This record gives sequence, C-alpha cells and structure tokens, in this order.
Amino acid sequence: MNRKCYFLIPAAGSGTRMGIGQPKLMRNVEGRPVILRTLDAIADVCRSNYAGLSYKIVLVTTGDLIGILKAMCAEYFPDLNIIFTLGGNTRTESVSLGLNMINDADDNDLVLVHDGARCLVTSEEITACIDGLDEHPVCASAVPVKNTLKEVEILPSCGVKVIDTPDRSRFYEILTPQGFRFKDIETCYMRAMDDGISATDDTALATLYGLDVYLTKGLYSNLKITTPEDIAIASEIVRTRGESEPFHD
Repeated sequence: MNRKCYFLIPAAGSGTRMGIGQPKLMRNVEGRPVILRTLDAIADVCRSNYAGLSYKIVLVTTGDLIGILKAMCAEYFPDLNIIFTLGGNTRTESVSLGLNMINDADDNDLVLVHDGARCLVTSEEITACIDGLDEHPVCASAVPVKNTLKEVEILPSCGVKVIDTPDRSRFYEILTPQGFRFKDIETCYMRAMDDGISATDDTALATLYGLDVYLTKGLYSNLKITTPEDIAIASEIVRTRGESEPFHD
C-alpha cells in the first residue's frame, strides 16, 4: 500500500479584517474564488501522485460555507478524495478537529497543513515541503525577511520604544504548507489541546514540544489573503503569471 499524504486545510477563519461582504475564501481573484485557487494548486500535486504518495484532503471550514464548498469540490474536483468537517473557535482547534477526521493514517504518513487563504501557493513549494520530510521531522515553507526588524517595549503610556535592531539575516517569515509525520502532529495537537495552548503556527507547537523544524524554499508571492488590499496584490500576481482565465478543472 502506498504511503499516504494528507493536506489539512484550515478554512474556518472569521475573516474580520476583510470587512463586510463575502467571506474572504469566496472573494474573487482574477476569475476564481480564493479557496478554489488554493485547492487547484493542491490538486495538481495530488493528480500527479507526486513521490508515489496516495493523497487525501481534509477541508476544515464553517457551517455557512461547508455546503457551498462541498458543491464546488464535487463540480471541480470530483476525482479527489476530500473530507469536510467544521472548524473551531481558533486555528489550533480547527487543525485539531481536522486531524480527528484522519482515521486511517500510519504513524509515518505525511500531513501538510496549508492555509485556505494562501491561494497563490505553487506546486513547487508544496513538493519542496514533501521532499524535506524525507530527511527532517518537520518542514515549513519560508522566505527570508526583507524588512528591517525592531524589538520594542510597549510602555504603560501606550508608547512604543525601540530596544534593539536584530540582524534580519537570522530571521525568516514562515508560510504554509507546513509538513509533519502524522504521529508527530497528532501528538503536538493532543498536547496543545490538553494544555490549553493556542498557536497561529503549527511549527510553533512543534518547537514547543521538542521537535526540530527545518525550512524549505517558499516564494514571496505565497501571501495570505487577509485584507482587501491583499486581493488587489494577489490579482496582480495572477495577471503576471498569466493565470487570469476563468477557472476550470
């Protein structure tokens, strides 16, 4: 039996910074909703049976979107094995609930967590993460920090005082996908839930619970759709890539 790889996609965020209107996952980026662009990139890897793996997708979403997403996936990805479940109040809860839906994994099967709102991820970034797990226990897509960073102190007066300017060459911005072996990520999230810990990043839990984390090559274009400005930036990136045609499977 082929080794398995599960794509766990948290897509249950409230999207409050996007403002009123459609949920951010349903916002249009050059002819395609955000979530369909995300799934399309993952589908390319699944359909290629990359590295001889057997692929499944776990989509964690909200009650108001689950029916819509089931219908979309039935239309555009009928050939893919997609499991749907409802998320929780935090990203940590949502990932934990998604892991609960994986009931046929062996300890060394792979789990790649990828934010549903990162719709410009490339197959190259995904496969780099998969390849990295051949040698490392945990891998995350990342890019070097480009801007100067400041360490600060928040004063009682609400002022912000600069304490230090760290060497930015020592810092990377963490993206997704983030990859684990099933037993490791299951253990991390079971412990986090027991300990009442909430994290916005899967590798933060890995580090907390003693796993070494390694970085794989990401792209600066792999941005997370959070604000209306991100939609405009993503649309321009798509136009530059020449991928503005209406979505098709």
